[in-house]
Amino acid sequence: MTGIYALIHPDGGLEFRDGVPEQVRKDADPHHGTPAAFTIQRPARVGNGLHGHVADTSALDSEAHPPNRVAGPLVAALGGPDQYLFGNLTICGSRTTPDTGETTLCGLTEAQRRLIRDIHGTVS
Repeated sequence: MTGIYALIHPDGGLEFRDGVPEQVRKDADPHHGTPAAFTIQRPARVGNGLHGHVADTSALDSEAHPPNRVAGPLVAALGGPDQYLFGNLTICGSRTTPDTGETTLCGLTEAQRRLIRDIHGTVS
């Protein structure tokens, strides 16, 4: 399944790209390809949530993964964990499968894209 996701660069730039879930992982950690994933907002039983991906900082390289001043405040404003983030941040949608209760990644809704755009404008 593909869909739109948000990419926040270390310089604070925001862009929306197509390619959930494959490309979202590659853009989060282009140097190692093994991003760390975390929940920003849990999906409601019939609603959508938000899921973030960042570089795995266990092998932190400050040139490959510079501090991302905008990512931490943006995630916190969305209700996610208050943490300091490095490198690229990607945000995609998530939803709960009614039959199994399993959470799957999906594209952002138009409302989620507007919300991310508005918060990004405020924190940057």
